[in-house]
Amino acid sequence: MAIDIKYFNSIQTAKILGVNVSTIKRWTDEGKLNCIRTAGGHRKFLLEHLSQYIQNRKTESSEVNLFPIEDDNDLQVSYNIMRSNDETLIDYLIEQALNSRHDKVQKVLNGLYLSERPLYDIYDKIITPIMHRFGEMWHKDRLSIIEEHFGSQTIRDSLIRLQGIIRIPNEKIGSAICLNLSDELHDIALKMVANILEVKGYQVYFSGHYTNTDKIDLAFEKFRPDQLYLSCTWVEDIQKTQQELDTLLRISEMHNAEVYLGGQALYLLDLHHPSITKIIDSFKELYDL
Repeated sequence: MAIDIKYFNSIQTAKILGVNVSTIKRWTDEGKLNCIRTAGGHRKFLLEHLSQYIQNRKTESSEVNLFPIEDDNDLQVSYNIMRSNDETLIDYLIEQALNSRHDKVQKVLNGLYLSERPLYDIYDKIITPIMHRFGEMWHKDRLSIIEEHFGSQTIRDSLIRLQGIIRIPNEKIGSAICLNLSDELHDIALKMVANILEVKGYQVYFSGHYTNTDKIDLAFEKFRPDQLYLSCTWVEDIQKTQQELDTLLRISEMHNAEVYLGGQALYLLDLHHPSITKIIDSFKELYDL
């Protein structure tokens, strides 16, 4: 399957950065803004070009508009991004996600990141509340399971696409395996953990949904991780999940790997084990480790 790479022309890029087209052309000629030149001499821009420009000119970031403006609704969304009107953005993203509007959700996430908002802040204050809202709506029968699934998958897909513009250091400071326990319904929280670790400089081995404990020791032998991250937001069978956790803790101890846990369902389990290094309650806390 071909990868859909999003290019912007000079007019679209000018709208995103809040300047006129002649400025975009001048910046590319001066080497301030990178681009791809087509055979016909036209300028094409990737989101990573815009991200690099913002990184190089942080002092100007408050003056630019990082959300492509196509209509009055986009203008309002752009305003909410720049003003950090999180509750309004959450309502908007929930509506778009439930309608499987990947493009709308993606534009907001890209705009938030390119506006220099920390990744952990986006995850703590935007994505996590959205997932909690989905859960509440489902429990109150205001959302069917299929609607919840479509909404969650839209958020997940947009997070994966966001990785295309996240700046990741080349030099690695360690390695980590990220796993879900078997009852977990989604790997969205774990995907955000993996993103934060990559930004911090870790080589991440992401399994997502739970890997059978009979084989997980092979992954430890192959990758020799310094750390293991486990996400647990839902437990259906406490006894089975406890056995899985105990097995993973034992394997981690054998390989001298630190274990970090996260997720509201963890507190249903017995966490009195010397291999557990820390229980993490927020993405900001993860970033600050």
